[in-house]
Amino acid sequence: MEAVTTKNITNEMLMEQFLEMKSMIANLQSEIESLKNPVDSFLTKWIDTFEAMRMLRLSRRTIDNYIKAGKLKPVRINKRNHFAVTEVKGLMHVPEIPKIRSYQDDIQTMLKQVARMNEMGEDW
Repeated sequence: MEAVTTKNITNEMLMEQFLEMKSMIANLQSEIESLKNPVDSFLTKWIDTFEAMRMLRLSRRTIDNYIKAGKLKPVRINKRNHFAVTEVKGLMHVPEIPKIRSYQDDIQTMLKQVARMNEMGEDW
């Protein structure tokens, strides 16, 4: 009976080692996948001047002025400027959505104005 228990322990140990090696291989595979095409990750984080112009709907001259003013910080790669996407998105103008008022709000404001006019008497 002792031989059977030692065999079970070694099988459990082997299985444990096997699972550990399997997880290590999976980690290595994911690292290799991320290293296959580093250009894709670069392009998702950085854009060139033309793309910044299109995103911001600005001219080349305005982009140059933003660089001089420090609003955009370019990274020079092969004599071309590249900008962080998050930095460019931070400069995008998003118009405010006008607040929609209800008739009740309008009536309340009118009543307040009428009350002020009544307080002032004929001097309004």
